[in-house]
Amino acid sequence: MLEEEAAMKELLIVFQEGFEEANITLTVNGKQVWRDVDVSTNPILGIASEVSVELPAKGSQVGVEVTNRGLKAITKVSGKPKSVLVSIQDDRLVMKEGTGREAFL
Repeated sequence: MLEEEAAMKELLIVFQEGFEEANITLTVNGKQVWRDVDVSTNPILGIASEVSVELPAKGSQVGVEVTNRGLKAITKVSGKPKSVLVSIQDDRLVMKEGTGREAFL
């Protein structure tokens, strides 16, 4: 069990621009790890929410779905990424790797 825990790594997911009363589901390798409703971007901070999730040491697929808008995106995460930035642009979800310094809470 300790070996498995040591093999996990933490990833920060930052939800940024474009969220308005969004119902968000976050998955890792197809398994739901977080869900929140009525998430909206703070216009001053430019951030809607953030969450830290544990990933297996080997590559993972991180998925985000905004269920009340029919938007979905998946990205592969490997190596040692610090964060994934998620925004809604032109009615589509955009996910990109961040530096890990984007946290606001």
